[in-house]
Amino acid sequence: MLVKRYLIPSDYPAEEAWRLVDWCKKHGADEFTIDCLGSDSDATARVRRRFEKVVEACSRGEEVRERMSGRTADDLTRLTELWEVNRISISALQQVLPAGLMQYEPHDDAWFENPIFYRDGDLMLGVLSHEAFAVLRVSEIEAGELASAGFISHDSLPRVD
Repeated sequence: MLVKRYLIPSDYPAEEAWRLVDWCKKHGADEFTIDCLGSDSDATARVRRRFEKVVEACSRGEEVRERMSGRTADDLTRLTELWEVNRISISALQQVLPAGLMQYEPHDDAWFENPIFYRDGDLMLGVLSHEAFAVLRVSEIEAGELASAGFISHDSLPRVD
């Protein structure tokens, strides 16, 4: 049985976020996706192409996967571009998310947000950048291992005062 653990950006500065990605990889995360958004479609396409060129060898094509957001409830599961989780792709993610996995910094004409890591096709770690939280789906044993490894997580989303 999987349990949901909630994560917030204040608990995950960049170094800790990348340590979490490594933990997920060691626990089976094998592919990911990320959104490239922007105010200018040409700039967004250029920024996305630069990223895709770096991770081209890691491509897993497109598959239907659960997402953290969508235009409608039906759109929460949709065709998704995927890349293998490995040293090259994690390095590329670190370049586009220098402030960490939960970075939300819309700037210029295009930016990256909402990385999602999958394990055997199922959402394992999903970030909803503009809502400032992530959800991690792990077994009860893994939740204990997560805490033992020093990662902060919550049973529910903490309230903001």
